[in-house]
Amino acid sequence: IQIADSIDFDPATEDAIRAVDRSAEFAGALEQFSSTVPAFDDAVLLSDASTALVTATDGQIWRLNLGNHAGEPLVDPPLMAYGIHDAPGDPKHMYFCASRSYAEAAPEERVGLYRLSLDTRKVEALVLDVPATDLMNERPIVYADNDTGAPEAGPGITSPKRPLIVCDNLEVSEDGRRIYFSEPFDYSGASVDDALDEAIALAPNGRLWRYDVETHVTRLIAEGFHFINGILYDLHPGQPREESVLVTQTSLFRLTRFYLSGPKAGSDEVVLDGITGLDDGMDRDAAGRIWLALFSHRSALLTWVHEHAWIKPLLMRVPARLLMALPQKTGVLVVTPDGRTPLYSALYDGSVLASVAAAVPSPAGVYLANEALGPERRERNSVVRLKWPSSLQAANAPTTR
Repeated sequence: IQIADSIDFDPATEDAIRAVDRSAEFAGALEQFSSTVPAFDDAVLLSDASTALVTATDGQIWRLNLGNHAGEPLVDPPLMAYGIHDAPGDPKHMYFCASRSYAEAAPEERVGLYRLSLDTRKVEALVLDVPATDLMNERPIVYADNDTGAPEAGPGITSPKRPLIVCDNLEVSEDGRRIYFSEPFDYSGASVDDALDEAIALAPNGRLWRYDVETHVTRLIAEGFHFINGILYDLHPGQPREESVLVTQTSLFRLTRFYLSGPKAGSDEVVLDGITGLDDGMDRDAAGRIWLALFSHRSALLTWVHEHAWIKPLLMRVPARLLMALPQKTGVLVVTPDGRTPLYSALYDGSVLASVAAAVPSPAGVYLANEALGPERRERNSVVRLKWPSSLQAANAPTTR
């Protein structure tokens, strides 16, 4: 694994987040419901707003009744399902990512972007291979929509391809025609289990891909970035399609924007630098505000390690189970629709939450994907919901993504 140079974090972001910190009231606003549904990584509300589908740590996609929080397995997909998203205008289908994780997988099971038919429970692979690109001289690059040099793979395209190594999260355009999906790292034989080493090393081998539902072409959107994870398209009222997308660079504690069209096409922009936690999945509430899951807080130790990269080769020799056993906080950060201004933040240290991988707004509250790592990842069998914070009550309506 390549190890990045030392970095410094922008203290202004931490100051802005602390100014809206509500950690003291966060624990009292958590509701815990007994359920047969295992811990899960992501959730999506169905159009009836009374049911959710969740990607559970037992490897299955479960149906969750939001009224009584009863659950039932819906489908056992290839590998471990991670991010999940509805198909706009098509209530009969869902999209999800699948990647290798802690459990052993059958050789024929492939990492990829998949589509699920809710009627038949059939799972169909959409993307298993992506264009092979050379990162020997790693540098960040964003491909504008009109850039004819962007690597692509699909029908009639003969350029080299390789297997997708990790499919972590996804976003679907408002018109349902484009699916963005992240590959946080890509070295051969890697799995989601290697996320901890990647978070320490900060290797710039993260990529963002886009699949066109109509042409079946997979296009590289950006590469050479650190641990691209959560994705949201930017709101674009009055415009036919998105001009830019937001991504979390989880291990860099950063929110970044990629410009795809318009005057800044082909460029990237740091929106928030030095976030107080590992920013994971993202969702919008009905007011357009962005809910970032903070999987784990940026501790003083981790901050020091990133500022002194020379220690990283030694730290990466420590067994992962020991590093994961260190005390950690988890929580959420809410920012304005453009991602620039923190509105609400909270970090939590207690028994109800292990690590928040996604924060999914619903009319009744915000469901927190509560995913423990390591051997404990399947032991949590309760659903956790955050009551709407008083300062954000205007979003107490069906969520929009």
